[in-house]
Amino acid sequence: MLTMPRIKHTEIGDLMMTKIYDDGSSYAWTPKMGKDGIIIRMSKSTLTSPLWCAQQLWLQQTYPQPQELVKHLVVGDDVHNGLEMYYDNLQMRGDIETLHKQAKSGADMSKVLKHFIPTKQQIIDNRRDENKEFPFYDDDYNRNMKWLMNYEGARMALAKTPMPLANEVRIEVKREVEVPGYGSIPVQFVGIIDRVFEADDGGLLLFELKTGKWKDNKISNMRKEMSYYKFLIENADKEFLKKRGIDREVTQWGWRYSAADHWNIEPVKSVSERSMMKLMRDLIKMYLDEHFPTTKQDFKCSWCSLIALCPKYAIPVGDA
Repeated sequence: MLTMPRIKHTEIGDLMMTKIYDDGSSYAWTPKMGKDGIIIRMSKSTLTSPLWCAQQLWLQQTYPQPQELVKHLVVGDDVHNGLEMYYDNLQMRGDIETLHKQAKSGADMSKVLKHFIPTKQQIIDNRRDENKEFPFYDDDYNRNMKWLMNYEGARMALAKTPMPLANEVRIEVKREVEVPGYGSIPVQFVGIIDRVFEADDGGLLLFELKTGKWKDNKISNMRKEMSYYKFLIENADKEFLKKRGIDREVTQWGWRYSAADHWNIEPVKSVSERSMMKLMRDLIKMYLDEHFPTTKQDFKCSWCSLIALCPKYAIPVGDA
């Protein structure tokens, strides 16, 4: 069992930084805020965070720490931006139907599509301000762009339509959720769906792009994440979906992990949707109960930057 030092803990409630969004929601919601009309705010990340440690989620929201720029976060942004620029280039300069026919005929699409890949400098120029001074790693660029060409060639060969129906779809929706013992609770749900394609059955295929390494034990959590995106689509404003060309049933979802060259497309799983809804209700109940349990797996604590604030290891000043 991991042995951690006991840490002196003082009352730091005055240091809480509770951000309230313009729509009247907060990730650091408390029942007291509910009396003032503020509602719980939830994203895909907050929904799945309790699977690691619910207390860590609460501390992250109430005592936010400065986030250091780390390589995998910046590279992830670069890949997402690169893919967005690739689609823009393809739309503006490519003969989409010809490219689609070439892919289906078995042509080596990596040689064809390389002309639409953004340059290293274009990606740097399109970085967010806080990322611009971060080093650019050529090996990562070359590997990810090679992956992108291989992925796009394979996707085009299989796809019913060569281009996504929509990219980076941001959805915000307010919905009431029934929580046992509490009744109907209003929640503001937010999320960004990386890509929406037309599925081979005519429905929607939701797609998530990951730059990390794939492990088979991630599949359950990935299905919960995709279930959350499906939930957003199903509860979004119908006119908004119609304008984006995605006002139809979600029938498939998928994901790609570039570092492991792993990708998966499958029909939606109703069992995963039910698991996601249970996870959602459990998290809402944590807010209502004002109780976010600490993880029972002590090895996770050694990775936590918020351990000094955690009640699992902290002791009141005067008892030390």
